Amino acid sequence: MTDRDQIMAVLETSLAFDTSVIVRSAGAIAEIHGFLTVRREAEWITLGDEGSSHVHLNIQDGSRLHYTQPDAGNAALELRGPDGALLCRVSFRHTNQARAEQYDAERAARVRARFGWLAERAKR
Repeated sequence: MTDRDQIMAVLETSLAFDTSVIVRSAGAIAEIHGFLTVRREAEWITLGDEGSSHVHLNIQDGSRLHYTQPDAGNAALELRGPDGALLCRVSFRHTNQARAEQYDAERAARVRARFGWLAERAKR
């Protein structure tokens, strides 16, 4: 999915689930847990509220959003920039089958039903 308005709508829907927003750079990893709001500004969108933990994202033309479910990790939406670089990951907590003590099969099924179409679309 590449349309900015669609990406924003899907991010907003995803953040109503119990998630972790993860942003990585070469020297740091930041994680924000919980339910976050989404606010659109002219160039940036903000995940979370100003004054508390939040992330600013610049969703440029050509950015892509897709769903992934690794064998040993939580289901996630990955936002990639036009160059393919990972901008952030919205990880759905308790969807990692490799961690049986925390895995919630019903939650994993709900997440897959809601966002799985983005995995198929990313293959095109």
